[in-house]
Amino acid sequence: MSNSKKNILFFTDWFLPAYKAGGPIQSVANLTNHLKETFNIWVVTSNSDLDAELVLPPTELNTWIAKDGYHVIYLNKDHQNKNTYRSILNEIPVHAIYFNSLFSLNFTLIPLWLTRNSSIKKVMAPRGMLGKGALAIKPTKKKFFLKLFKAFKLPNKLQWHATDISEKNEIIQHFGKRVKIDVVPNLSAKMTDLVPVKTKVENSINLFFLSRISVKKNLLSAIKSLEQATCSINFKIIGPIEEINYWEDCLKTLNKLPKNIHFEYLGAIPNMQIKDTLRDLHVLLLPTQHENFGHVIMESWQNGCPVIISKNTPWKNLKTEKLGFDLNLEQIDDFTKAILFFAKMNEKEFQSWSQASFSFAKKFTENPELINQSKALFE
Repeated sequence: MSNSKKNILFFTDWFLPAYKAGGPIQSVANLTNHLKETFNIWVVTSNSDLDAELVLPPTELNTWIAKDGYHVIYLNKDHQNKNTYRSILNEIPVHAIYFNSLFSLNFTLIPLWLTRNSSIKKVMAPRGMLGKGALAIKPTKKKFFLKLFKAFKLPNKLQWHATDISEKNEIIQHFGKRVKIDVVPNLSAKMTDLVPVKTKVENSINLFFLSRISVKKNLLSAIKSLEQATCSINFKIIGPIEEINYWEDCLKTLNKLPKNIHFEYLGAIPNMQIKDTLRDLHVLLLPTQHENFGHVIMESWQNGCPVIISKNTPWKNLKTEKLGFDLNLEQIDDFTKAILFFAKMNEKEFQSWSQASFSFAKKFTENPELINQSKALFE
C-alpha cells in the first residue's frame, strides 16, 4: 500500500461476494475497481447478503482482508457499532468517507454521527431512496431517518452524490438548495474487447428479466406484456424473491400464458455468473417503476443484449441508437410490440442491435471523463 495515496473508507450494508441486494453492491464494487489505483480503498460492510449470512471462514470476520488492490472488513452484528467504527477511524488516517445508503442505521447513521464534526470529507449516495416510489416502501422508518437528518443538520455536513439530475432534484426537494451536490453517473464494471455473438432465428426470442422480484421492479407487467405475443418466446426470470406474495401473483399469471411461451425461474445468480447466463439470451425485459441508474440495464448492454424498459430510468431515446426501447408503463401494448419487433429479426438484423449495445456500453464504461468525475468526489 502506497502511503502517498489518500485513504477512502466505504460504508455499505452489503458487498461482494454478496449479490442479492443488486445495484448498491455493484455501485461500490465498480467504484472500487476503477479508483483503487488512485486511492487506498477500505470497505466496511456486514457479513450478510439481502436475506442471509455470507459463508465466510471465521478468520475473515471482523478483521481487514486484503483483496485485489483494496481492503474489506466483514462485520458481524456484534461489531456493527460505534466502538468498532471509532477503532477503525483511529487506525486509518481517513481522507474521505463514502456512505452507500441513506437509510442504514449501522452503516450510515452511526458512523456519520461519529464523524459529524470531523474534518473528514463525507460523501452520501442516496441510491434512489429519495424517489417517491422508494419512500412509499417502509415510509415510517424513512420519515424518522429524514427527521433525524434534518434535526441534527446533517445534510449540510455532507457532499451529496447524485447519479443524475432527477436525483439531484430529489435531494434539493428534501434538504434544500444550500446542500452541496455533485452529479456523477455511476461507473460500470470493466469490460473485455470480445464482442458477443448471438444465435437468433426469426419469429423466436430469448427474453429475460434480471432484477429483484418486487413491486418496484414490476415483473408482473413484464409477464402481462407476453400474453398477446404470437411468436415463440423463452422467458428467463433471474433475481431473488424479495416479496413472496407478489411472486405468487406473478406465478399465477405465468401459468396462464399461452403455449408458445416457455418460462423458467433461475433464482438469484452471483454477478460473476451473469456473463455466462446471458450468453444465449437476447433482450432484457424490465418495465421498472424507477431506476436512478439501472446496473442490470448496463450489464445487459455489456453482454450484447438490447433492452425493453420503462421511461422511469435515465436511459432515453434508445431506439435511435439501436439500444432497445424505453416505453410508458401505461401502454402495455407497446411492450408487446417491442418484443415482437425483436422476435421477427433474423440473426444478422439482431446482431447489429447487439453490436450497438455492446459498443455503447464499452464507450460508457471506459469514458475517462466519468472516471475522473468519480475521482473528484473524493479530492
